[in-house]
Amino acid sequence: MKIITIDEEIWQKLNNDINAIADSVRKREDHNYDDLWLNNHEVCQYLHVSEKTLWRMRTNGDLAYSKIYGQYFYTIGAIKDMLNANAVQTSNEYLKELIDKGKSYVEKGRKLKSDKK
Repeated sequence: MKIITIDEEIWQKLNNDINAIADSVRKREDHNYDDLWLNNHEVCQYLHVSEKTLWRMRTNGDLAYSKIYGQYFYTIGAIKDMLNANAVQTSNEYLKELIDKGKSYVEKGRKLKSDKK
């Protein structure tokens, strides 16, 4: 086994370079899409809404946007903020009722399909 000695300044520079590379790799892995910009069409597809509904969201101030040369753009972060601001908390009783209705719907659908045979 060989022992290599290097000057402290060189070691600090090497250590700083390694840390900078590690930070760069971490930033690429933790890429946050909240700053990604989408146009009207993409937002309508993403939210499954019409352009008129999107216009209403803009007009009511529900959704932050930018307008450039007559085109509207929205960040994914602004869309997430709007969705979180309008999230509805449900009770366990409501959730149980919803699950029961879903099960009933599935069972009825299966019976109808088997009746056709």
